[in-house]
Amino acid sequence: MSENRVTLTQRLLKPSSPWVLLAELVAVFAVGFFVSDLYGRIGSSGASSVESATAQDHDQTSGPQMWTCSMHPQIRQPNPGDCPICGMDLIPVATSSGGMRTLTISPETEALMNIASTPVERRYVSHKIPMVGKVDYDETKLGYITAWVAGRLDRLFVDFTGVQVNKGDHMVYIYSPELYAAQEELIQSLRYRRERDSSNKGLADTIDLVESGREKLRLLGLTQQQIAEIEQQEKPTDHLTIYAPTSGIVIDKLKQEGDYVKTGEQIYTVADLNQVWVHLDAYEADLPWIRYGQDVTVTTEAYPGEEFHGRISFIQPVLNDKTRTVKVRVNVPNSGGKLKPDMFVRADVEPQVAEGGRVMDPSLAGKWISPMHPEIVKNEPGNCDICGMPLVRAETLGYVTPNADEAKPPLVIPYSAALVTGRRAIVYVELPVMPDGVETAFQGIGAALDEGSLEQVRQAFDVFSTVLDHPYDQPGSGYARRLWDRYADLLAEPALAGKRVQSMSEAKTVYARVETIMDALREEFGPIGQPTFEGREIVLGPRAGNFYLVWHGLEEGEMVVTQGNFKIDAEIQIQAKPSMMTPEGGGGGGHDHGGSSKKKPSGDEHAGHTMTLPAEFSNQIRELEAAYEQVAQVVEESDLSKITTSFAQFDQMLSAVDGSILTGHARMQWKEFAMLLGNDAVEGRDAEQMAEADRVFLLLKGHMRRMRDQLGIMPGEPRHVEHIAVTPEFQSGLAAVWERYLSIQKALAADEYEQAQGLLASLETAVVTVDDSSLSGSAQEVWQKEQANLSKLIDSLKSTEDVKAMRTAFKPLSEEVGVLAKSFGFGEAGSVFELHCPMAFQGQGAVWYQSDDQVRNPYYGASMLKCADRVEQVLHDKPTDGDEHKSHQDHSQH
Repeated sequence: MSENRVTLTQRLLKPSSPWVLLAELVAVFAVGFFVSDLYGRIGSSGASSVESATAQDHDQTSGPQMWTCSMHPQIRQPNPGDCPICGMDLIPVATSSGGMRTLTISPETEALMNIASTPVERRYVSHKIPMVGKVDYDETKLGYITAWVAGRLDRLFVDFTGVQVNKGDHMVYIYSPELYAAQEELIQSLRYRRERDSSNKGLADTIDLVESGREKLRLLGLTQQQIAEIEQQEKPTDHLTIYAPTSGIVIDKLKQEGDYVKTGEQIYTVADLNQVWVHLDAYEADLPWIRYGQDVTVTTEAYPGEEFHGRISFIQPVLNDKTRTVKVRVNVPNSGGKLKPDMFVRADVEPQVAEGGRVMDPSLAGKWISPMHPEIVKNEPGNCDICGMPLVRAETLGYVTPNADEAKPPLVIPYSAALVTGRRAIVYVELPVMPDGVETAFQGIGAALDEGSLEQVRQAFDVFSTVLDHPYDQPGSGYARRLWDRYADLLAEPALAGKRVQSMSEAKTVYARVETIMDALREEFGPIGQPTFEGREIVLGPRAGNFYLVWHGLEEGEMVVTQGNFKIDAEIQIQAKPSMMTPEGGGGGGHDHGGSSKKKPSGDEHAGHTMTLPAEFSNQIRELEAAYEQVAQVVEESDLSKITTSFAQFDQMLSAVDGSILTGHARMQWKEFAMLLGNDAVEGRDAEQMAEADRVFLLLKGHMRRMRDQLGIMPGEPRHVEHIAVTPEFQSGLAAVWERYLSIQKALAADEYEQAQGLLASLETAVVTVDDSSLSGSAQEVWQKEQANLSKLIDSLKSTEDVKAMRTAFKPLSEEVGVLAKSFGFGEAGSVFELHCPMAFQGQGAVWYQSDDQVRNPYYGASMLKCADRVEQVLHDKPTDGDEHKSHQDHSQH
């Protein structure tokens, strides 16, 4: 169609006679009018209707284009031109879409902003870690020649350092009176033994003096051969020759000939350079990827192009606070002697990264390695050839095995996609394009409903259903196609039902279902011809080369902006929406990951408005609040294991909140907070230190407070429920549950923890023995859900270890009992009063229930027994119809 329009335009611009030109113009207008009239009629069915919807989707406009200055965004003009302040060319103003973090622009603006996107993908990434360092001696291969006896150095056979010596070479000739005396003792012991043997006394020495004399000479440094010569000659010598204990290079000569030395004084140091150490400096950001036993490539300026390989043998447990580096030691074979001590080197480690940031080394998969000598790697268990220590599996050193579940490719994004602000980051996702014809076909249903023709409504639903059957026809990744298929499946059922409606009221009901799904669809897809971008706060893993690992917040196949994202963020900030610099929107700056509680700007159109939330959503938020309170409690206890568990439970409760039942601004607000709270839950679940857990909890606390403010939720409020008519027999069963609850409430108010614990068994029995045979339909479904909730809450109460924990667990039980009272009632069990303590749980508030209006606070007991700011009777002894109606009205306002 675009080619036809261009050709027609060229013809109109081509010189021609006025009459021909006039005729062509009339023809154009006539065709346009005919097409518009044809496409505007919903009654047209089949392929022509689908093509109509597709064509109209391409022609949607968003009002007059405004122009602004990139340096002075306060300038707004209806036409292009120059900025009146700085003279720069004006640029088109980006269209503000309805999302909290979304931006819709024109293709021309996208080109000017030079925006580029790339898909989020799962792939193994190699992280090349460059390091620098220098060569050093292998301390395990140093030999020290010391004076084994005190004496005078009469001869040093090695006159200077750097000389190559072999094991057994003579090194020192030392004079020692102590050595002479020790030899005399051995000779005398030998003579005494011979005399004793010749006298035939047959007496044995208690101590073998000969062997003792030999051992003394061995300890003074004499060899077996030297001792044997002394015994044979029976002539002591006052000099001792000291031999080289190992082959290598003499690197230290600490004495001179004629020096007197004491026992143990060092004379020479000999270094074996067949293996050297390389000490490298690793930056703290690279530490997650460094493991014992990794292969390291070493290069030097002395031998360009030549590589030396070794394995990491030690990682320093402390960080240099000045250089922010950690020393890493590498064992490098050096049989050729090319690597000289103190030589500067460069080195690279290139680990392969798997899911969760785990390091994977295929060369060590299934291998056994020495914990002291990483160069010893075997296929089977055994002992180290050098030190004899048992070998260990490579997996115990922090590696994952290829093809294992934890070794799947990680989710990664290019590093340029993340506007990093710490562990959290802002990324901009390019939304996939809405499929052709969907929006217009949906609008056609609404137009048919306005016409009031049931046949046109059915035809409109038929067109809509036909559009849904088309495969995804826009350019994009597999993610966009999968996403569209999911929504097409959701829309297919109501679309089919719409083709069969029998009345206008039924059609409107089906239309409402479609409209709800379409609202969600518009959040996931951008309009045709208008590039749309959505900001996301995500949780980042470590950086691996040119990529960041993604812990939470993105899905495989989504398109993230890698070029131009700062420009998008700037435009989002200008529009007073949440951005990297203004995480809560409204201008300003200073990113705090959304953890602060800034006052909303007075210009916020929704500030101060009270939202009306669906009862189902409100009840789900109450359960989320209870999970949050559990997190708050365990954070106070500083038990990291419990904290991570409670964050995981909070994440589960968050996933159970159904935001799709919201509409308008409330829906956008919840989407924002669901994102922020989800990030908090993931970070808290994975916290490894209390400081990290405390930091995340402060973020969570701030986000929960903002959520309550924005959605108009008051903590501590009871759940909103509807009254359900049930039989007296069922109510009498619930009365037993009510009586057990009252007993536990009184025990907690009296600070009787053991008594309250003992009553849980009877409460559990009362719950499971309620006879629900008289219920049916929705009433039975509601009771079964509440019964399951009660069982879980009782288990939670049983697991508490003190009265403080039990009071925390008693709060959701009280809320559940309130649901039973207001939904079903307790029959002839008596009155039910609802009481509210505003001080409970650090000012969050909590309700409980009693059979009278005398305040007995179970959350504080004797310390604040009478604390309550509200006492209301929600059930009477024998309610009349009017009383039941009044009671329902009262508690429905809570």
